[in-house]
Amino acid sequence: MIRTIRRSVALALVLLTATVLTACGSGPSRADSAAIVGDRSIGLDSVQAEIRWLLDNVERAAQAQEQNKLDQFGREVVRSRVVHELVTVAAEREGLEVDPREVDRLIQDNGGVRAIARSTFSEPGRVRAVVRDQLLLQQLTERYRDRLSVRMVGAMVTKSSVEATAERAARDLGERIARNPDEAERIIAENGHQPVTEDLTLGGTLDRDPELATTAVFGAGEGTVVVIQPSRQRVGWLVALVRDRTVGASDSGESGARGDSAREDSAREDAAGQAQQVNPQLRYLAGMRQLQPIAEELGVRINPRYGVWDSAALAPAPSDEELTGYLLESRTVRP
Repeated sequence: MIRTIRRSVALALVLLTATVLTACGSGPSRADSAAIVGDRSIGLDSVQAEIRWLLDNVERAAQAQEQNKLDQFGREVVRSRVVHELVTVAAEREGLEVDPREVDRLIQDNGGVRAIARSTFSEPGRVRAVVRDQLLLQQLTERYRDRLSVRMVGAMVTKSSVEATAERAARDLGERIARNPDEAERIIAENGHQPVTEDLTLGGTLDRDPELATTAVFGAGEGTVVVIQPSRQRVGWLVALVRDRTVGASDSGESGARGDSAREDSAREDAAGQAQQVNPQLRYLAGMRQLQPIAEELGVRINPRYGVWDSAALAPAPSDEELTGYLLESRTVRP
């Protein structure tokens, strides 16, 4: 099971190397904060102490320092801390819990605290929180998989030209759509692309196009123009206007609390079966994407020494020139 955690963190590091975070202004002071999430400060000293532990105990960190690449580990530590704050809010809102015995079992079955600390690039005192966050993110996917739907119109931009790269062309198209979202189809067609309108559910997309299910398409609010590379294996940039993002009512309430227990047991078994069919790594990443609206709501600010906040990647990166994608606000569009 901890292999899931390792793969997830490893992929996060891959995302991190091509990502960027944003740093801005008021609220708690950034002078003694590595990051600020809403009104909660992530202490600079504690992040620096964790990086020092990595240097002393993780060979890859020491090698990165020798190669002047230690900043990647710093951004990963900050990313993990930011995710923890966002997951905590999400768990409170959704009523999610993790059995401490499951955390204990995972730690014991995978070599103990120090082994997991080295493999997840976390100091030992944070291992339980890291494991718990991973499990909560997988739960978050299951909570949303049958409730979340997105309606979008967009196109893939794959060709570069003398005037612009595919990324620049995609961003230009996204900016035109953001200025006039009600004319999205016309703008897309006038720029030589075939407009595609899709109604997507999280569960269906996890089955058919799992990489797309982990992207900003499923985290962006209504009226947002998403400009991203949906896959590192496929060439091209997706430009998509999110016309609607709907989260249905949760089935976890009290309605019929003392109703048909057999039906309730069957529903739980179906949900467990669905969860087992989806790769745990994908459940983790799809759960991460459900933190995007919370990050937008609360605001995430990063100390400049760690970079800027990339809303499309939900992770730190060196500079504004290395963003993985763009989320462009437009005026409200008609459904």
